[in-house]
Amino acid sequence: MIGILNAYHFDKDPNSYQKDYSPMLNQYLKKFLTDQSFREYNVAQGQFPKSVNECDGWIVTGSPASCYDENKWILQLIEFTQKCHQRKKKLLGICFGHQLIALALGGEVQNSNKGWGVGIKSFTITKHKSWMSGGKKSMSLLFSHKDQVTKLPPNSTLLAADDFCPYQMYSIEDHIFSLQGHPEFSKEYAKKRYDTRAQLLGKQVYDVAIDSLSEPMDSELFAHWIKIFFTLPIDL
Repeated sequence: MIGILNAYHFDKDPNSYQKDYSPMLNQYLKKFLTDQSFREYNVAQGQFPKSVNECDGWIVTGSPASCYDENKWILQLIEFTQKCHQRKKKLLGICFGHQLIALALGGEVQNSNKGWGVGIKSFTITKHKSWMSGGKKSMSLLFSHKDQVTKLPPNSTLLAADDFCPYQMYSIEDHIFSLQGHPEFSKEYAKKRYDTRAQLLGKQVYDVAIDSLSEPMDSELFAHWIKIFFTLPIDL
C-alpha cells in the first residue's frame, strides 16, 4: 500500500482547485499503478500516519504552501520525512513534496528570483536510474511553482535540470525519487489553477503558460517510472 500525504487541503473551506486535486491524483495513480492500493492522509489538516511503517511507501504531494513556512503540519511532515529517510522507506516527492524532502534532509529551498515556473516545460535528463526506462534525454511536464530547490541534500543524485530550475529531479539511493513537475496534473486542472493566479503571474507569464497547454507532455512515462520505483527492492 502507498500512503498519499496530501498537502493540498489546508483550508477549512477549500477552493475548487483544492477539492479537485485529490480525485485527479487518485485517478492518475490508479490508472497506471493498477497493482497498488492507496491510503490518503490530509496532513495539511493534521491527519498523519501513526508510523512510517503504516504503508509500504509514501507520496508527498504538491501544495500552495511553502515548505519553509513554520506551520505545525509542515514541521510535522518534515519530521515524518526524516524518519522515512532514516528507515529507507520509499518516498516520492512532487513539487512541494520535492522541495520539502530536500529541505528536511539538509538541502535548501527559496522563493525564486526568476519568477513563476508555469505551463508545460521541457527539461534535460542528466542521469538515468534503474526505474527510469525509455532512455529519453528530454522530458516535458506541467509546472506550477515559484519556490525552488537551490541546494540538494547530501548524498543526492541529480537526475534532471534546466536553466530555469537547475534541480528538476533528484534521488537519494533507491528509496527517494523527487521531481519539481506535476505529472499528475491534467491540462484542464492546470488551466483552472493558472486562472486563480492570473494576477500573481502577470499577463505575459499567464499567456505563455496557457499557450503551452497545446504541447505534448510525458505524464504517462512518469507514471511508469513511479510504478517501477515503488516496486524495485531497496538495497539495505
